[in-house]
Amino acid sequence: MAGLDGLRAIAVVLVVAYHLSPARLPGGYVGVDVFFVLSGFLITTILLRERADRGRISLRRFWVHRARRLLPALVAVVAVCVAGVAAAAGIVRLSGGAVEGSLWGDLLVGVGSQVAAAATFTSNWAAVLLGRSYAAASSPHLFENLWSLAVEEQFYVLWPLAVMGLAAAGLAMRRAAWAAATLAAASALAMALLLPDGDPTRVYLGTDTHAFGLMIGAALAFWWARDDARQAPAAQPARAVTLGVVGLVALAAIAAFLPWDSPWTYRGGLVLASLATAAVIHLVVALPALGQRLDSRALRWVGDRSYGIYLWHWPVLVIVVTALDGGRVRDASGLAVILTVAATVAAAAASYRWIEMPVRRMGLRRSARVLAGWLRPPGERVRPRRAAAVGGSAAAVLALAATGLVLAPERTSLEVRLEEGATLAARLEAAPPRPAATPAAIPAPGTPASSVLGTGETPLPARVPPPGALPERAPETPSGADVTVIGDSVALGSAPALAEALPGIAVDAEVGRQFAAGVDRVEQLARKGRLRDYVVVALGTNGAVPEEEMDRLLAAVEGRPVVLVTPYGDRSWMAGSQRAVRDAARSHRNTVVADWQRAVERDPDVLGSDGIHPDDDGAAVFARLVTRALRDAAALA
Repeated sequence: MAGLDGLRAIAVVLVVAYHLSPARLPGGYVGVDVFFVLSGFLITTILLRERADRGRISLRRFWVHRARRLLPALVAVVAVCVAGVAAAAGIVRLSGGAVEGSLWGDLLVGVGSQVAAAATFTSNWAAVLLGRSYAAASSPHLFENLWSLAVEEQFYVLWPLAVMGLAAAGLAMRRAAWAAATLAAASALAMALLLPDGDPTRVYLGTDTHAFGLMIGAALAFWWARDDARQAPAAQPARAVTLGVVGLVALAAIAAFLPWDSPWTYRGGLVLASLATAAVIHLVVALPALGQRLDSRALRWVGDRSYGIYLWHWPVLVIVVTALDGGRVRDASGLAVILTVAATVAAAAASYRWIEMPVRRMGLRRSARVLAGWLRPPGERVRPRRAAAVGGSAAAVLALAATGLVLAPERTSLEVRLEEGATLAARLEAAPPRPAATPAAIPAPGTPASSVLGTGETPLPARVPPPGALPERAPETPSGADVTVIGDSVALGSAPALAEALPGIAVDAEVGRQFAAGVDRVEQLARKGRLRDYVVVALGTNGAVPEEEMDRLLAAVEGRPVVLVTPYGDRSWMAGSQRAVRDAARSHRNTVVADWQRAVERDPDVLGSDGIHPDDDGAAVFARLVTRALRDAAALA
């Protein structure tokens, strides 16, 4: 079908561009949904054509063809990439370093389960069951992109059975289309209803909640297979052009503006992208001449190799940014982007020529015989250079990959840091609390005054000494024994640095803590008399900061000086959370801002590979910011 290779090329370009530069194309992930709709349409069309031509659908034939198409390239990607990371980790070990806690060791954590999931077509469900976040992992997973392949593979296993059932029931194509559309609606509704308040990974990766694109494509295939599909040729093209143009505009708008973690993405955005893709497919099927123009030489080349490009681009990106950019995948440098694109295209082209196409055309056994004939031409001896090159390369890759699976560390460097922080925080929390002193009188909340650290705001006139007065003595930093920190994993990872800078400080922090849960904890400590004289709140990384929750926090501290840490991260709610912190500081005199956001923007190297949590140097910066803010808070009191 003319035009579909061009659409495949557009889809894979969207996905690759999104992963290379998510800030510039925040909705490029919809390329995956374009693939889903294309797959639903093509697979259903293949099954219906086989039934029309042969009178039956051969499951064995269908599944063998799918296996030939998918598995050889998948095996090559997994083996080569695991071997490459294992080799880099081995170099770290040989140079005297420890693999656990290194960036290369981080990439090997959990790689065994990733490979097992890839082999069983369950990568999406493995990520869900293991609680891995698609966008907020402690370290980028080497085969994170295989989740969509798992969804499609599950579709390939189950959908032929459904098509056979519909055919056996004698259901007309029009009714079959409505049945597929009903399944699509059920999947979309499940995504909207099951969407949690925080991380949307479950509904994004789940086959049940993300199957609507496949079903929309299947419904379109049934619609085109009905007996009257090509009647009224004068009316269909005009309608198809209108729908196709609207679909293209909608896809472009979604790719340009809709962030992955926006609630609207899951409450209509992805469904709209899938419907828009169906409209474009409908257009190129209705107007084959337009499809031929879309299948330009360049787009057709990319479309033919789109599967390999999709497989290779993510692990290649992860490896390149680990080598060049400290593993920060969502902030790749220009050099890393160039090298990733070049390596991806080269690997996909090589895979297409020497692995994918031979197996698709000849099957695995015949391809093996052809390879054997190349190593030993008829009537000649084995050519040792060829045999050594092929056999040696294969043996080295397999040996390194096996070594990587066996010697993979159990914890990433961030997990080690968070566990150390949790242990220290528990020890600090268990220390006997000091009797709470009555905080110095501070004007009631709502008084328009604040001290904002690092924002460059002009000090309030009320704090300027009168002419001729002696300057006030610089306030001292409060003792750590007078400070309670309420935070999430950013504060937890910084606990050792906080304890060193402010001995005796109490750090109450949890991984994944939402702002409302932190306010609940403040209220609990206040009721028990364990909330100290100064309160540091470092929340907002995992979700929005609602205005009513901020008001509840400032009421719960009962006039104590509060240090609010501005959160930082590449999340759709982050700008609102940062604004909420600054607004609270401007409208409440007992608040001071420790500007972690500005510190990271000045020096992104203070963050670890996930782009969220500070590394050891970053934790020291975090502690210094909090210490300076506490000194300003002491001035308020």
